[in-house]
Amino acid sequence: MEDNPRFFDLVGQVRAMRRLKPDPVPHDLLMKVLDAGVQAPSGMNTQPWSFLVLQETEAKQWFADRYKTAIESRFGTGKPNNDDDSSTARQFRAVRYQMNHMQDFPVLLIVCGLRDWPFRVPKAERVGLAPANYGAIYPCVQNILLACRAVGLGAALTTMHQVFEEELMERFQIPSEYGVVVTMPIGYPMGQFGSVRRRPAESSTHFDFWGNRPPKS
Repeated sequence: MEDNPRFFDLVGQVRAMRRLKPDPVPHDLLMKVLDAGVQAPSGMNTQPWSFLVLQETEAKQWFADRYKTAIESRFGTGKPNNDDDSSTARQFRAVRYQMNHMQDFPVLLIVCGLRDWPFRVPKAERVGLAPANYGAIYPCVQNILLACRAVGLGAALTTMHQVFEEELMERFQIPSEYGVVVTMPIGYPMGQFGSVRRRPAESSTHFDFWGNRPPKS
């Protein structure tokens, strides 16, 4: 079987793009991306995902205000020195830009998942709302990220909504049988796509028991 270099090039360039243009994303293009998302596998083909797309100014501003408050409540309002060009400082600036411009991005995608108790929780202990089915939703999310990259859109997932999830669900009338898994701003990127930096899989892989590395060829 031959490798498909286009896939391996693509998967190595799915960077978090946090600086997005305000230019609108065509509806057909957005639906193409979401259609890629729903091709993901799920146990017994339950397809437990649903999407809420925020595009109206008031809705995005509501989310942006609470997102900013949530970020600052966890990380403070500080910022790196202007002469700090470290990777951490650059990432922090990108997050701050996203925080300050969330309301300007053309699409805020809220990915929801049906609630489903994990097998490890005994039935007698299943009290209250079950968590969302994260195991089924994240493959869908990854498909969306890959599809965005394939069509030239930038995206970055965030889970900071957890700080105000109850308020979020009430504001947008999300049914209680769903939980919010991630939120993703989507739009055309200001910057350029590029390769991600990751440790090689070999450094994180063990064979037969933990700590056992394959023999060097």
